[in-house]
Amino acid sequence: MSDIVYVSGHKNPDTDSVCAAISYSYLLNKIGKYNAVPVRLGEINRETEYALKHFHVESPVLLKSVKQKVEDLDYDKVTVFSKELTLKTAWSLMKEQNLKSAPISDDHGKLLGLLSASNIIEGYMDKWDSEVLKKAHTPIENVIDTLAANVLYLSKNLTTVEGTIHIVSMSEKNADGYIEENDIAIIGGDRVDMVRFLVEKKVGLVVLTGAFAVDEEIVKICKDHDVSVISTPYNTFVTSQQIIQAIPVEYVMQKGGLTTFSTDDTVEYLRDVMSNTRYRSYPVVDLNGKVQGTISRYQVIRGEKKKIILVDHNERGQAVDGIEEADILGVVDHHRIADFQTVGPLNFRAEPLGCTCTIIAKMFEEEDVEIPREIAGLMLSAIISDTLLFRSPTCTNVDRKIAYKLADIVGVEPAEYGMAMFKAGTSLVGKSVEKIFNQDYKKFNIGEAKVGIAQVNTMDIEGFAPYKADMLAYMENLAQENKFDVAILLLTDVINASSEVFVAGPRPEIVENAFRVHLDDHQANLAGVISRKKQVVPAVTNAINEA
Repeated sequence: MSDIVYVSGHKNPDTDSVCAAISYSYLLNKIGKYNAVPVRLGEINRETEYALKHFHVESPVLLKSVKQKVEDLDYDKVTVFSKELTLKTAWSLMKEQNLKSAPISDDHGKLLGLLSASNIIEGYMDKWDSEVLKKAHTPIENVIDTLAANVLYLSKNLTTVEGTIHIVSMSEKNADGYIEENDIAIIGGDRVDMVRFLVEKKVGLVVLTGAFAVDEEIVKICKDHDVSVISTPYNTFVTSQQIIQAIPVEYVMQKGGLTTFSTDDTVEYLRDVMSNTRYRSYPVVDLNGKVQGTISRYQVIRGEKKKIILVDHNERGQAVDGIEEADILGVVDHHRIADFQTVGPLNFRAEPLGCTCTIIAKMFEEEDVEIPREIAGLMLSAIISDTLLFRSPTCTNVDRKIAYKLADIVGVEPAEYGMAMFKAGTSLVGKSVEKIFNQDYKKFNIGEAKVGIAQVNTMDIEGFAPYKADMLAYMENLAQENKFDVAILLLTDVINASSEVFVAGPRPEIVENAFRVHLDDHQANLAGVISRKKQVVPAVTNAINEA
């Protein structure tokens, strides 16, 4: 994850925002500067969708936030222990991987508990007694494995330990008082008479220690009475120590009160939880509850920020959520420089042109990188969209010149292609008022005032009439929720170079003063106004400042 650099346009993405992200990512990857991935911050509008489909380019992936998450950190992808694993094997793996704790999973990979060194030490020192294998329902296979034992005879009826552990070092007479049916008896491997006695007591398992040559008579006696018997190379003292480690980890692990993290949890949340707890490490699970590993404070501290490059915007309010936690590597934009601040230096390229893709096309030339047809088509689409087919006052000769160069690469006539794109993109049929307003909507802080301005390019302004009442109600509610002084919707006719403005909020006079118009039922015609950036925002700013 750390080597990925996201290239992101603004929220409520328009054609320039999306096409700039794709085109600049292509250039960065081509020159080997970054492992760049284009992303979008919202749904693709119809105009952009037309351009992408026309040039057979997939839509960028949706990026909801650049806040650091657990999945972004280099947490320990440790071996997850099954609940049946012996304590001996678990301890060996923990030492091998230098772990202080390890997650325990069920048969489906979901978290059951946490095994830690403190659990094991506490059990040895305070809790365990000669009945611990019985209490833990220890499988007989665990005992055989832990003692590296040779099975001489194993009863089909013996699956788990059901008795107490005894080290039989006394005579039959003295042992008679405390050895009971189903117990485990640990004895030296050459005591035939004691084996006979143990068989008569119907013990569950005889453990012969010391790797002595096993008397065939002992095996026969055990078989005849269906008493299991195994032989271990360990001496009696070591056997008594090792056999306890046959316990399944499920018995030892901490089961309740676990503090766990999901791979989708934010680092901010991790820090908050870790500051109020004192564990060495914490289990990490995925969204399905399956164990992925463990994480410690050290890994949170050294976690790298997500890296991002902004295109077609630089205002914090228009950037991806969590931008304050990201490492911004660069900006390519054609807008004003607003509330922009970074921790360290970066590449910032802003030019007074009509479109971000015009700047990116220049960068292709500067890097001497050939522009593929599909990338040329996307950049042409962006320039046509942002300059309103060269009619916008933001359009420059540079935009026009580069657009025609790109059109030559693509093999289309800009006006013909642009009209088809606008026609596909400006239809309002079937859209909700919320979707219409938000397809190109931006917030602005101007002095002490807050303003929301949406712009929709359409060739059918008359067709908006059925939506008007619902739209004004939506805008009024939006203004209240966001504490806007005024909410503005521009329906811009790119062909006739004019806009119809709709206004809601407590200070509609801002718009009347800005454009010297009278609002009739919250509406007015703005002849010659087609650019939000060059005409609307400056006029509204002046009106607010002069109020």
